[in-house]
Amino acid sequence: MPSSAIGALNLTSMMPENLKKAKMEILDERGKKSKEVEVLFNPSQYTMQNSAKYSMRPRPGSDVPQMTFIGGNATTLQVELFFDTSPVLTTTAVTSTKATDVSKKVKDFEELVYIKGNLHAPPAVKFQWGSLSFKGVVTEVKSTYTKFTESGMPIQARVELSLMSCYSASEKKRKSPFESPDRTKCRMIREDCSIWDIARNEYGDVSRWKIIARANNLADPLHIPPGTILKVPSL
Repeated sequence: MPSSAIGALNLTSMMPENLKKAKMEILDERGKKSKEVEVLFNPSQYTMQNSAKYSMRPRPGSDVPQMTFIGGNATTLQVELFFDTSPVLTTTAVTSTKATDVSKKVKDFEELVYIKGNLHAPPAVKFQWGSLSFKGVVTEVKSTYTKFTESGMPIQARVELSLMSCYSASEKKRKSPFESPDRTKCRMIREDCSIWDIARNEYGDVSRWKIIARANNLADPLHIPPGTILKVPSL
């Protein structure tokens, strides 16, 4: 077979019909799909990373610092995509299509880190594949070109994407309920419920009512009108 006829097999035609294709959607300011960027091949793997943020302060007379939880960091997703625009061969080894410049496919992903129109920021995106549905912004795109024609036109590339999750206020409330024990809560004073009752119910210790009083700048905890909303800070 002449070397000029050697190319990539048509992997798309070899895929099972029930194989779910990965896709990247570009979202508008309302969070709705405005455009879809083509993903040629499903990734071989992806990495999700979750982390928490703590502050460390020296503790006098102790070898162990005082550790205080500050909050959670945004979830990140790292995924590598493969692009191939080599000539496609049929089973009879006859070239059915010509090679095209793969950088045109890659450019669609590189533009996801640039400011878009009236958003004054890069667009939000949604990456979906199987059970994964990740909404966020693309923070980094690394493109590596791995194969070229004799004229120097790139026909194969790997694109490493880094995404950081982002959600609207309503979505955050559904994903991270305000009732989570590591977050500040709000409780209402009722006629049958005092600040001491709240301390016992939330902290398991009546004596910690002072924490609630300080957080709410209460001058007289004995006289709190019913209906008052109090912040109950996390410990």
